[in-house]
Amino acid sequence: MNVYIPLASKYRPQKFADVIGQDVAIKIITCGMQKNRLGAALLFSGTHGVGKTTIARILAKAFRCEEYDRGDPEPCCRCASCLGFASDNQTDVVETDAASNTSVDDVREIIESCQYRPISGRYRIFIIDEVHMLSKSAFNALLKTLEEPPSHVKFLLATTETHKIPETILSRVLRFDLKKVDLSLVAQYLSSICNQEHISASAEALSLIAGAGDGSIRDSLSILDQAINMSANNELTAQNVRDMLGVSDDTDIIELLKLILSSNLKDSIAQYRSIIKSNISPHMVVRRLIDCIYILACLKTNVEPQENALSENALPQLRELSNAASLPALSRVWQMLLKGVEELKLCDHPEVVLEMILTRISYASGLPDLHEIINAFSGVREKCTARKPDNAISSNSLFDDAQKMFPDATIC
Repeated sequence: MNVYIPLASKYRPQKFADVIGQDVAIKIITCGMQKNRLGAALLFSGTHGVGKTTIARILAKAFRCEEYDRGDPEPCCRCASCLGFASDNQTDVVETDAASNTSVDDVREIIESCQYRPISGRYRIFIIDEVHMLSKSAFNALLKTLEEPPSHVKFLLATTETHKIPETILSRVLRFDLKKVDLSLVAQYLSSICNQEHISASAEALSLIAGAGDGSIRDSLSILDQAINMSANNELTAQNVRDMLGVSDDTDIIELLKLILSSNLKDSIAQYRSIIKSNISPHMVVRRLIDCIYILACLKTNVEPQENALSENALPQLRELSNAASLPALSRVWQMLLKGVEELKLCDHPEVVLEMILTRISYASGLPDLHEIINAFSGVREKCTARKPDNAISSNSLFDDAQKMFPDATIC
């Protein structure tokens, strides 16, 4: 019986050249190996699925490669040592998870084993994943070894939460902050995987998967695995992906945003309820609204968006909507949506929470911008100074003028 290997494991990079989206870190590492200027302790930080542990394993493989040539830092993937990595048969490479080995005793075992030279190869290597989970006493026990390690020992550390690592540790390691992978690069990578798997996938489907993966290669490959299982005849369509992710067509979201920006509360709520009836989560609605606001702000300022997870059909609609939306109004909606993301986490009924958030946003969208208020009241002040003292304006008439200028605003 054949055991299925998930795409994230099947296509895990085996060389530096295979790593996607971390060009700066890879260049520093390969140049450092060529010049023999890499320290004994390296730290890879970043969100999940961007290549921290993968790069650490490739580096460990390169350090121990029997055919290592300083002119070419890539592991050969042919020698006994490299093949041992493929079969997880490496006595001198110890990979541990700090999340389940947090105590000082666990670290002492590592420190004691550092005194023994490798059975084969040049280095004895310790890969510690989620290193931020170590206890304070464990970090203290590791300090001296990180500062003055034996010449035959390398420490490769990985973490998703650098701020939890003591400064004394950070000052003793060479640190690499890995970024999220650009969505366009993720989509291209997914396309190459589909070609190797003989899957026909539309560009829009792959763009949706990349957006759902949020810059994580591993997450994107896991979503692609699910989407392939849903596809018929090895054809992956955008509708398949939308059904799986619970993502509505961008037209529905843009229509909702248009109603919100026009302060049409009744129709906004009706449109929102229509969207979530198709099994689309409130979290996804907020996320798509945030994407639309970002694209609208870029269109208003003539700036090319950094990322765009929306479909091609959405751009003409957003371009039309941008003519009627002001940047201050977009900024207010952006802030309220970001605050709404946190509010959704605090309640067991996110559908109701988002409805109230949309009510708040719809009301705020009709309020005047600050510069409009300043200009309007500057005009009132000029009227006051232009009139004679015996014909002074009463406070009631000032409020009447303000109410005429801003009929939708509540003036206390």
